[in-house]
Amino acid sequence: MVNNQTKGKRPMRGMALLASAALLLSGCGAKETAQESQEPEDIEIFYHADDGEFNLKWGQMESISPEEDSSAAESETEPEEKTVITLATEIMPTGENATNPIEDIVAEFNRRNTKYSVELRTCYAGDELATMRERLSVEVGAGGGPDILTGEVFPITQEIMDSGVLVDLSPYLEKSGVTTETFFPEYAYAVSGDRIYAIVPEMSVDGYCVDAAVLGDSQPPQDIESFADLLLEYPGHGSFIMPTLGGRYILAYFLEGSEDLWGMIDWEKKTCDFTGPLFSKFLDVSKRYREDGKKGYDPVVNDYYVHIQGPPSYQISSQFPGNVIVGCFFDDGPHYTCSAAATDVMMINANTEHLEGAYAFLSFVLSRDGQNFYGDSVQKELWNTSWEYSAKLSEVGAIDAPLNEETKQEILEAYEDARYLPRRTEAILDIVYEEAADYLEGDRSKEDVIEKIQNRVQLYLDEQG
Repeated sequence: MVNNQTKGKRPMRGMALLASAALLLSGCGAKETAQESQEPEDIEIFYHADDGEFNLKWGQMESISPEEDSSAAESETEPEEKTVITLATEIMPTGENATNPIEDIVAEFNRRNTKYSVELRTCYAGDELATMRERLSVEVGAGGGPDILTGEVFPITQEIMDSGVLVDLSPYLEKSGVTTETFFPEYAYAVSGDRIYAIVPEMSVDGYCVDAAVLGDSQPPQDIESFADLLLEYPGHGSFIMPTLGGRYILAYFLEGSEDLWGMIDWEKKTCDFTGPLFSKFLDVSKRYREDGKKGYDPVVNDYYVHIQGPPSYQISSQFPGNVIVGCFFDDGPHYTCSAAATDVMMINANTEHLEGAYAFLSFVLSRDGQNFYGDSVQKELWNTSWEYSAKLSEVGAIDAPLNEETKQEILEAYEDARYLPRRTEAILDIVYEEAADYLEGDRSKEDVIEKIQNRVQLYLDEQG
């Protein structure tokens, strides 16, 4: 469950890499950030909306439609040498004649753009990835590093966003017409206040639903405590999402949507309180449904993907007859959640000397041509085109799914509603999950575990002061 920030590692939220972050942050402030030294007016607007059609423009590069000759994007007067933009990312091992998507889109960008060329710095998962993460923390903290970073090799935390090591993309995106009018909100991956520090080219939206038997005569809960009470009062048995899901991941569902862990953290006073009844309920729910899961009971709470891809892979709440949508609980109520593959998360290093070129690549990723390399597009117009295609396949029976107007509206509402989980609590939640595991697995009493969590989190907050 609940790493809804990045796909492929669900259900667990990634660790915050505190040691590397501390090393990186210690080097901040030595250099003016790129967003301070260059206003968006200095950047050429690279595409615009014209009757709903997006045209990518940067230097001598212009996007082309499928009807045009593919050679049209190539300049007859290509410069002798392009400015090299470096991009650091993880890639997956592939078979012969196979490539990673990022390699394909970089190759296409390099083919079309006459001013800039992207050069990849890559690593594989495991030791190579760990080494690159450590190296990039040092490089960026010292005022260097690649021009473009991806989330797998440079994980984003709240501390990173607050440190000034990443370019705030919001003024450039807005100037270029990338807004929630033309894109689904999921394109903005790392948001702090009105600043955007990373974008993603495709989206994954998750919903949560509960067996109606758990609700009984009650309406779907609108707050997290009511939902916990319903689950505790339910007389039957059941697991949470899947029988094998660990207790700490169930606990994550109840905690991760809140910026202050439902009042357990006072950020201003730098204090915490895990001794109240709400946290006790969360522990009890997690332990109970973990135990039922071990006994093989079917889930009473399910998650599902809300998406289409071409050809579409399609799931909505109708996959679970007798279930009622409850969502994931945020401070202002239940919502859908969204996630992204860490390798799709793209940000610009504030140390870059090639801001224009780095942004040119990000602009290509978000353009119509760039979006064709991905699944569920974050660009609304292109998504609608994909939907129309999929709906036609549904009409002739090529897709076993009700792709009608009602279904479309359900999916669009989910896309507009979905949000990423807060990041500010990540380091604290790592402590909570580590200590709570002893109670959830029956090794220590709840009282002992709560006391240990209280002490450790307070120590962490004291150290942040």
